[in-house]
Amino acid sequence: MRSLLVLLAALLVLGVAADAPAVPIPAVSLAAPPMGVNNWNATGCTDAFDEDWVHAQADALVGTGLRDRGYRYVNLDDCWAAPHRDPAGRLVADPVRFPHGIAALADYVHARGLRLGIYTSAGTMTCDPRGFPASLGHETADAASFAAWGVDYVKEDDCFTAGTDAIARYTAMAAALRATGRPIVFAVCDKGNSAPWGWAPGIAQVWRTTHDVADDWDSIADIVRLTTAVPYARGNDPDMLEVGNPGTTPTEQASQMAVWSMLGAPLLAGTDVAAAARDDPAAIALLANPDLVAIDQDPAWSTPAVTWDGDRLVLRRALADGRTAVSVTALGDRPETVPAGIAGRDVVAGGAVAPGELVAAHDTIVVVS
Repeated sequence: MRSLLVLLAALLVLGVAADAPAVPIPAVSLAAPPMGVNNWNATGCTDAFDEDWVHAQADALVGTGLRDRGYRYVNLDDCWAAPHRDPAGRLVADPVRFPHGIAALADYVHARGLRLGIYTSAGTMTCDPRGFPASLGHETADAASFAAWGVDYVKEDDCFTAGTDAIARYTAMAAALRATGRPIVFAVCDKGNSAPWGWAPGIAQVWRTTHDVADDWDSIADIVRLTTAVPYARGNDPDMLEVGNPGTTPTEQASQMAVWSMLGAPLLAGTDVAAAARDDPAAIALLANPDLVAIDQDPAWSTPAVTWDGDRLVLRRALADGRTAVSVTALGDRPETVPAGIAGRDVVAGGAVAPGELVAAHDTIVVVS
């Protein structure tokens, strides 16, 4: 009820209530966490981020079979826009990075059975130090542009927010997106600062729980601790996967993939999938792991039970077919033992798991029974 009242208030603020139907346009409903690729952890705001790079990601998702595993979103992060709006106050794509514009990019992605995501911030500028135009006060115009271009997913960051209330500014964009009539997934990215798991359900579909992930185990481990400490909600997002990036070991990458799947989190690869397809087949195989993807995308989307014992994390998720997925993670720098009652085949690395066996430091085993 609170979410609906806030949404109605935002519609009035935006000036779209008079043209809106008597019943507010419903939010997009996700049956499972979104999956795809995001450029930021691979390219940042470097010159590598351009139209050709995005085309290569779309082609790689198809060519590797990841699209058919469920990786459908090709998401642009910061730096896609030109430094200034056009004379009518609309966002425009950087003419060097994206000379054919965002609508043409969406057409390219859609033609391959994929969906396009885009980035903005609920502030006066985006988070990159160069300060690209952002959406605070421009929600209606920007949402209309995104919809006209064929965008399917909007990530809204939280930089340069001018002291405005988080719930109000994110609800304003949610209302503007709904008013376009186009089904667009809305991702709140305030790093968990406003406890969005408490207010964002019904307004957004995805919300970040923590700080940005970095390409190192300490960052991943900290995000695991923080995310498992907040109330669980369908849509909790611990940020992107580092699978395929150089700062983490294969064991750590597999552990992150396993824990994210057990948490029912979005699986957004923050790597160059096209490069991995050429040079890192193990990363592609990990992203495509059928058992982990099935756990993440399980139609029950159930709440995991969380048990901590020092640095040992045990997660249990009930699956729609009546089975239970159980994971054991050695989050710290020493091995941990498998607790009593956990046995079966490890769907991460293969092989048998039995109580009392050791899980290596930074590793995760997952059994389904």
